Amino acid sequence: MKEYTGELGSKQEDFGRDSDDYFAPTTLKEATEILAKYSPNIKIIAGGTDVLVDYFDRLYEIERWISLKNLYELKKIEINDDRIEVGALVTHEELEKSEIIQKCLPLISQAALDVGSPQIRNRGTIGGNIANSSPAGDLLPPLIAYDAVFKITSQNETCEVPAKEFFLGPKKNVLGKNEIIEKIIIPMPQKHTYGKWLKVGKRNALIISSITLALIITFNDDERIKTVKCSLGSVAPVPIEISQIQPLMVGKRLNELDYSQIGKVVSDNISPIDDIRGTKEYRREVAKNLTISALNEIERMVRVD
Repeated sequence: MKEYTGELGSKQEDFGRDSDDYFAPTTLKEATEILAKYSPNIKIIAGGTDVLVDYFDRLYEIERWISLKNLYELKKIEINDDRIEVGALVTHEELEKSEIIQKCLPLISQAALDVGSPQIRNRGTIGGNIANSSPAGDLLPPLIAYDAVFKITSQNETCEVPAKEFFLGPKKNVLGKNEIIEKIIIPMPQKHTYGKWLKVGKRNALIISSITLALIITFNDDERIKTVKCSLGSVAPVPIEISQIQPLMVGKRLNELDYSQIGKVVSDNISPIDDIRGTKEYRREVAKNLTISALNEIERMVRVD
C-alpha cells in the first residue's frame, strides 16, 4: 500500500533555475552531490518553518541554500512488508490525514495535529522536525515509542539510526553536514497494541510543549503486557524513553498495576529544567499525572475492544 503526498509537478515557490547560491535538485542523488560539494557552507531547507525562524535576523550568514521541495521521492508514505516508510518531506498535515498513519501509527497522526498552526502543519515536514531536534518536538516521543529508525543518506553511503540514538542535545543530533534524512522506517505494530499521546502547554494553539508523552502497550492474547514503550519530550535535553517502568509492567495485566507507582517512576527518571513554560517541579508532577491518564485511557480502549 502506498500514499503519495504533495502536488506532483508543482512549481509553487520556484525561485527559478539553480544559481551559485540556490539549488533545487530533483533527485536525491543530485541533492547529495550538491551537499558534498558545498558542505558545510550550505543550508538545507524543506518546509522552512524552523530554519527561517532560527535565522530570521541573520539570513545573511547563509552562503547557499539547497531546497528539497522537488524531491518527490521523499514525499511518500508506504507499507513495505512489515514496516511503514515515511518520506522525510511528508508534512504534518499529511501525517495527520494519512489513512495509513491513522490506522497503523495513530500517535503520530495525533501528534502531527498538535503541531503549531494549520499554516505550520501545511509547510513543516517530519524530516524537518527530526533534524531540528528540539526537546519539545511533538513528533519525536511517538517516533521513539514506535521504535522508528531514520535512514540517512550522503553521496557515498547510507545508514540507519534508531530514533532514540539520533538526538544528542537541544538542537543537536548525529546528522552530518553533508547528509540528508531520506525516510523514517517504523515496524508495523503488532496486534493488541494500544497507545496514547498527550501534550500539555500554556495555550490551546501555537504552543511549544511544556511536556509531551507517548505511551504504547502491546498485550499478549491473555491480556498480559508483552511490551511497553514510554517516551517523553520537554523533560530532558533530548526526547527520552523511560525504560525503568518495564519491569513493573511486563507480564502483568492492567488491573495488577499500581498506576501511581508507575507515574512516580516516570517522574523520577526525567531531568526537566525551569524555563518560561514551567518549573522542573511542575514538569515532574505533570509527567506523573500524564502517565496515569495515559494508562487509564489505554485501559478504557482495551475494555471497549
